[in-house]
Amino acid sequence: MKALRPPANQQQILQSFYYSTTMDQTNNNSENDVGQSQPQKKLQALVLTTIAVVAVCLFLSVVSESESFTAGLEGFGTTNVGGSNSSVRSSSLGKKAHQLCSSVCSQRRQKRFGSIEGSPNLVDTLELVEQVSNAKETLLNNLKTDYGEHFEPIFVDEETGGYRPFKPMNDVSMERLKRKLMIKVLSMKSTFYEQDSDFYGCDCRFGSDSALRNDVTESLNSENVSVIFEGIDDDDDADKFFEKYVWANGGHSASAGHGNLFNESYTAYMENDLKGIFGSIGIDFEGRNYAMGGQSSATTISMCWKEIFGEDPDFFTWDYGMTDGNEYSLLEHYMWRGAMLLSRPATMLIHHGGRSGKSRQNIMRSLEANGLAAFYDDEVSQRIMKENIPDSAGLSADEIAAMPEYVRNYKCGTAVEKGDPYCSSSKYTKWGCTKRLKQASWHPGFKEHALIGHGLGLFFTDVLLGALRDLSSLEVNNTDAMQLLSRLRKEDIELHNNFTAAPIPTGHLKLFDLSKVKTRDGEPTIDASTFFKGPSMCHTGRVPSQIRYNGILTDTDMVGGPAPYKEETYFVGINKEEAKKTPSSDSDELRLVFEVSKERQEKCDGFTVKPDYPDTFMVTSNDSWAKLMFPNDAEKRFYRYDPKDYQGILLFHVKVCDWGKCPKGFLEEQDKGWEMKVNGQKIKKVISMGKNSGSILQGENGFHFEPDENGQYMIELKVTKKDYYLEIADFVLY
Repeated sequence: MKALRPPANQQQILQSFYYSTTMDQTNNNSENDVGQSQPQKKLQALVLTTIAVVAVCLFLSVVSESESFTAGLEGFGTTNVGGSNSSVRSSSLGKKAHQLCSSVCSQRRQKRFGSIEGSPNLVDTLELVEQVSNAKETLLNNLKTDYGEHFEPIFVDEETGGYRPFKPMNDVSMERLKRKLMIKVLSMKSTFYEQDSDFYGCDCRFGSDSALRNDVTESLNSENVSVIFEGIDDDDDADKFFEKYVWANGGHSASAGHGNLFNESYTAYMENDLKGIFGSIGIDFEGRNYAMGGQSSATTISMCWKEIFGEDPDFFTWDYGMTDGNEYSLLEHYMWRGAMLLSRPATMLIHHGGRSGKSRQNIMRSLEANGLAAFYDDEVSQRIMKENIPDSAGLSADEIAAMPEYVRNYKCGTAVEKGDPYCSSSKYTKWGCTKRLKQASWHPGFKEHALIGHGLGLFFTDVLLGALRDLSSLEVNNTDAMQLLSRLRKEDIELHNNFTAAPIPTGHLKLFDLSKVKTRDGEPTIDASTFFKGPSMCHTGRVPSQIRYNGILTDTDMVGGPAPYKEETYFVGINKEEAKKTPSSDSDELRLVFEVSKERQEKCDGFTVKPDYPDTFMVTSNDSWAKLMFPNDAEKRFYRYDPKDYQGILLFHVKVCDWGKCPKGFLEEQDKGWEMKVNGQKIKKVISMGKNSGSILQGENGFHFEPDENGQYMIELKVTKKDYYLEIADFVLY
């Protein structure tokens, strides 16, 4: 049997030990054993030397295993994954075990990373830099095909070398965003290490593919795909990644992409660009376009922030310029509620300019001073981009046809997406579904959305590259990646704590009018800071929203996402027109209703066009007391509800009539003709806190309602006016 050769450093130790032992033994023999024969002395020396060598080998084997174990715990952030320790470990295990693990690890990697070019070593940051650089090159090549020679004049800022039009409010925001990205990358590495460093006894880290234990042959079968591909689902691309980065977009109809297909919104263009960038380093990028037509940012959206956008956004946007106008307190409340998330997201203003631009930027600077990473789209950069789009006016049909797709018929004269010869008619795509709802003059077409979406993609690609390069430099002086991750997280959490401890903005005085909210003697007062900082729960029927898509609102396993009309897999509710005609079921449940006319795209089979709907909860005069248990069991579980965290303050938003024109039978908030109870307690007053701020409920015992023994509130509604109905957008608990 061929002897195993220990690593070089162990050979040197062994040789040194052997030499010193032999010399010492020889000297001892010559001085003390004068009476022994020379052959006896040689035999004795040989025996002692052999024993010494065996002892050293055993000692070094133990040391080697200890070093390998320690490296496994602390070294996932280092470059040499596996390395010499792996070779020593492999020497003590059977060939069959290593071959099995090599096969299993190879299959898992191919399954998970089949779509990633290069199968990178995810714990080597320099390889991650190379991966993102290569993915960026692919993106640039695609954009140069779409924009031709006009790509650089439109997108590239010659002075800075960066991309237009997005910028940080200040350099400190850029550093904060890069730190957040470094945390995300280190978290990805940690998750990868945890999942693949010991898969049924196989070390499946990059560069290792070896057995940790000989009994791996008993627990694994290289042909049993159900075990080999455990945790990797063909139908779920997210299973192929080790982290997720969530971008949540909030805005009105133009931001939602009305008039276009849903996959032609700027969020969709950005997501398509960044899927490959982030995916190249094992991170799943998700762009949530949860903008809603006709909505301002507060308070029907801001009070339901986590229920609409989710609890996990890493970055969120504000694009409500057209609906918020100069009511800056709406922007403040939206930003505060988003920034309070435990995910500690960064944020950005989009389409914020015009006369209100400077005031909005000042608000963002104050948020940045409190610890938020804040960004915006620069108006000057946007103007330069538009100026560098080629003019289609005056060109022949052949000349226009020769132009790249995303600049062709984009600008005619000084007008964008309108004018002759073909800019107006080419504003929207014609494929898939030509007759779409909401193709209004103020809604941008697909080329305008592409411009913003690609700008976002390029901006974020460069920030990610910068974060990776900074991380590579930090890792040089931080051999323990977990310590580095812990340090960066601590810095980020401290900033977030600074933000949550900061005083609320003075804009609350305009947003929440509490002059009519007069608490009784002995009852706690209600402070506006509660609505900015306090924990809340919202029961909203609006989509898009996480609470609807995940089946939380309806406590059902019917889940889904944006989808063509009649192809939704989440619970859609009851047709509003049918609900008007028929009373609620025997359960007297408060019904979730949807409207088809003007809201659902009926003639675009197979295409998602406008999946944002202001669905409501409705009670009619045909119903008896309609009941809602809030929070329901699914809400309690998902949002980790503890009634001790809440003050028992209940609010709601009624549906507002479109353009102030209410249909027949529509009850408004202050109309008589309806009644309400909470846990059997009659509601005495419904007090509006402002035009956009919702209404607070006052019961017989004041404004603070005690929950039942399960920590819940039974809300009951009844319409007493014949042939009338009441629609409520949401219920909110603080």
